[in-house]
Amino acid sequence: MPFQYILANLLACNDNAVGVLFLDDSGETVDLATSEFEPYDLKIVGAYLGIHLRGLEKMLSENQMETVSMLHIEYESLHLTAVTLPDGYSLVLIQRSPVVVAQARRSLEEAQRQMAASLFAD
Repeated sequence: MPFQYILANLLACNDNAVGVLFLDDSGETVDLATSEFEPYDLKIVGAYLGIHLRGLEKMLSENQMETVSMLHIEYESLHLTAVTLPDGYSLVLIQRSPVVVAQARRSLEEAQRQMAASLFAD
């Protein structure tokens, strides 16, 4: 599958990256790449993140606001950055204290373009 290369490349190209998730519109993990965590643990993170993304989308929609394009969540030792893809899919980069947040976001946005082009092209 073409997206597996994109996930692995996103993981490899970002300092302190520990995981990458490709989520469907319900938060279910379609695929992932990990360097540190068990896949099951990342799937749980993805499910909860999917709940938050759907809730945020609903709140924005009910208030006639724009849709979510990027969500960044910081915990003590982890940073989760999610970008949306067509049809409700999402791409998530998980890092331990990103060294350069802007670089991580640029590479995530590039992966977002690649995923959209390879999986959701008309």
